Amino acid sequence: MAGKAMKKVSTMLEARPIIVTGASRGVGLELTRQLIASGQSVIGVARHCPKIHASDRFRFIACDLADRDAVMRLIHDLIELRPRGLINNAAIQTEKDWASLSLEEIAAGFAAEIQVDLLAPMHLSYGLLQVIKNAEDGFICNINSALALAPKVSAPAYCAAKAALRNATVSLRGSTRGLTDLLVNETYLPLVDTDMTKGRGRSKISAEAAASAILNGLRRRQTETWVGQTRLLRLLWRLAPSQTSRLLLGA
Repeated sequence: MAGKAMKKVSTMLEARPIIVTGASRGVGLELTRQLIASGQSVIGVARHCPKIHASDRFRFIACDLADRDAVMRLIHDLIELRPRGLINNAAIQTEKDWASLSLEEIAAGFAAEIQVDLLAPMHLSYGLLQVIKNAEDGFICNINSALALAPKVSAPAYCAAKAALRNATVSLRGSTRGLTDLLVNETYLPLVDTDMTKGRGRSKISAEAAASAILNGLRRRQTETWVGQTRLLRLLWRLAPSQTSRLLLGA
């Protein structure tokens, strides 16, 4: 009887899902696939349903994270599903000559990027904190970029949001330290070969490799995961921050 009870408890723990935002493509889609393949239950959040083979371990919730009210409704829905983990993966980055745009275009573009890249992850993290923090192996993971350390001129809102997300993640980790076993992880990705990076940069890693690195960091219960070339950039930034900033400003 005791063995059956333990098996039932284990099944209940495994059934608590992991949320992946931006699940319809790129890294988010690969995260979803790899989590399902490993036996995890996943709630995929995106504007459009990802191309995932039918599985009783996957549930899709449509949400435009650029819409603040939609994010608030999403949080209420997710609380009812009692997730054990959250991966804030969704992001947008629009490269433009921002100085040449009209005030209306600048305001609309900046607002969308700040909402998706910063406010939505913060709202989801704090809104779901009480549900996730006491879960077995509970975690919140924010996907970040080395551009949080040193920005580039063509993506000011994205870089500003990622820098702010870095501070928000540290603050969240500090607020839960000593009170819970919750893992607050931040993963820094190099340039990944996705739709968002088409026509930009070289030496990209695959979305599959990026997703694998994120999940490996979570399995190891790391508070920070630096992937690929971000490890070198982190070192350069520590040794020569001003030079590193100049290097990336022209990127």
